[in-house]
Amino acid sequence: MLKLKMYPAKNGDAFLINANGHYLLIDAGYASTYTTHLAAELAALAEGGECLKLVVCTHIDADHIGGLLALFASNGGPERRLIEVDAVWHNSLRSLPYTADGPCLTESTGVLEAIKRRGFPVPPALAPNPIGAGQGSSLAKLLRSRDYHWNHGDGSCSIDSRSGAYSLSDQVQLEVLGPTIERLEALRMLWLKDMRRLGYRGKPISSDLVDDAYEMWCSHDAQRSSIPSVRPIAARCEGTLAEAYTPDISVANGSSIVLALTAGRASVLLLGDAWAEDVVGELKRRNQGAQQLMFSAIKIAHHGSLHNTSPELLALIDAPCYLISTNGLRHAHPDFEVLAAIVDRPAAFERKLYFNYDTAAAQRLRTYSSKAGARFSVHIVDGEWIQLGDVSCDG
Repeated sequence: MLKLKMYPAKNGDAFLINANGHYLLIDAGYASTYTTHLAAELAALAEGGECLKLVVCTHIDADHIGGLLALFASNGGPERRLIEVDAVWHNSLRSLPYTADGPCLTESTGVLEAIKRRGFPVPPALAPNPIGAGQGSSLAKLLRSRDYHWNHGDGSCSIDSRSGAYSLSDQVQLEVLGPTIERLEALRMLWLKDMRRLGYRGKPISSDLVDDAYEMWCSHDAQRSSIPSVRPIAARCEGTLAEAYTPDISVANGSSIVLALTAGRASVLLLGDAWAEDVVGELKRRNQGAQQLMFSAIKIAHHGSLHNTSPELLALIDAPCYLISTNGLRHAHPDFEVLAAIVDRPAAFERKLYFNYDTAAAQRLRTYSSKAGARFSVHIVDGEWIQLGDVSCDG
């Protein structure tokens, strides 16, 4: 049995998954997502004797990490948790083995303190009910100081494509498809380069202040798109995805944890904000000679951005259920070229596209006809369970 909830997370992600009775939380949107939607849900689970077997922060971006900061800031210490959390996956600076290479020079800490004072970004002004998180502490600091089982231990190793399969039970397994260690190192080097530019001369060792500054810098940097603001002419003229696609080059997005979760015969591919080329490369490496890989559901990368779903990726993967998480108020996600490319492919089964907001793109898709004549339907969900079947795709 595999089912999930996709919560209203503004322009972010927040997924609660029930895999054969094991609960997993994948991102938590902004702090307001936690306070408005997740807090009561998790309290009810705890009251019923349940725990979170795994919490995953896919990457350090405000629309993914903010709700997790609120969760772990309010969840209490090891002696008394509001809800027990068995394991946490989160790649912060101390998760990379290259960081413990010397002392920090105290005369340079003013740069880090200035970044820390800025805190984490808050939701866009147009979003309703913006609620701040505990702005002064990184998730790394919260996990370490409150003694969570973090990245298989104390957080000193990374979760990346080299990680082995992770089993919750005989029937429930997780595969980590990304990021590569090279993507995590690229983010660390970008941070170091910016710190040097700002005048920081200390060594990048792990400390509370360094952890705080790193995550807050990453979260702000992720808000700045690396993609040109002017879209290709074909895209402006509403061409095909093949005409409009340009790869994501955001280093923060490239660091996303990508997961394939299997529960019995059901499976879900959770793409975070990952680069399409990385996902294609890893799936092909693990499935030599496969022409197409079927999942019960696919969480589309980066809220349906045309820079994260390539024609090559869609040629490789398919599912009867697609999940698109965004309110459409930032970067006008999802891009319609992505939605059209999903439903334009021939299929013997109906594709159901689930949105957590009734965006302009979702409304337009309702009146669209698949170029291949494939069946599809549009669904707007508001915190209800989405039941996922096996991958046979019959009917």
